[in-house]
Amino acid sequence: MKIVDLRGKLPIHKTKRYSTRKLNDIRSLAIHHSLTFSGSPEAFANYHVNTNGWPGIAYAFVVQRDGTVYKCWDPEKVTYHVGNSNKHALGICMVGDFRTQQPTPEQYKAALELVRQLRKEIPSAQQIKGHSEYPGYSWKACPVIDMDKFRDDVDGKTIERDESMNASEKAAFEALGRKVASLENSKNVLKKGLQEQGSTIKKQSARIAELEKLHYMEVPSWAKTAVNEVMAAGLISSPSGGSYDFYRLLTVLQRGGMIVKRGDV
Repeated sequence: MKIVDLRGKLPIHKTKRYSTRKLNDIRSLAIHHSLTFSGSPEAFANYHVNTNGWPGIAYAFVVQRDGTVYKCWDPEKVTYHVGNSNKHALGICMVGDFRTQQPTPEQYKAALELVRQLRKEIPSAQQIKGHSEYPGYSWKACPVIDMDKFRDDVDGKTIERDESMNASEKAAFEALGRKVASLENSKNVLKKGLQEQGSTIKKQSARIAELEKLHYMEVPSWAKTAVNEVMAAGLISSPSGGSYDFYRLLTVLQRGGMIVKRGDV
């Protein structure tokens, strides 16, 4: 990445000055496009100062279409570029009108490298946002590029493709990309399945514990009287474990609200 230092060399307002901040005040890196087919830091500075009446150029960095990065301000400078979020955002402008153009490969790669470097130098600035993602700017067509992809590319979640690949290499690359996507999908499906299985196991364990508790429940006190009455009626000749289990089961069912014991109604 080629960086050209333009600090102190660009037009500024005769009397107005930008304020400063602590480096750890910066929370995000704001990505812009210039909304012009071409341009330069000098041209942007002239417009911002002479037309907008601002203290100086709005961007801390400008990324030219050939991949050259121009450093316009120290990161501590609070420039005008995202309204009420200026104090906590550092502005990066990519030259071009991405409503109809695309960033050049050199420009896009330089922007990725710049953002990675800034995140290392400014630990508090881990967020990456497009201009339109800041409060009050959802209407703004800036920077228009796919910011989710840009963030993934910064984090290395996508594989950069060499534009010099031949047809067979491109096909292999695209097949690899599909395989990576398929593996990612399989991982998510497996993760969901394990979560569901874990939930089922928890429910089954709770049910087993409940059944074990019922199994060792003492025979209800009224069971002995009931068994004696059954013996007196000649229905059984002697009490047994099974006789008491019958009444234990009745108690479980009654407690569960599945039967009503005589006298309860």
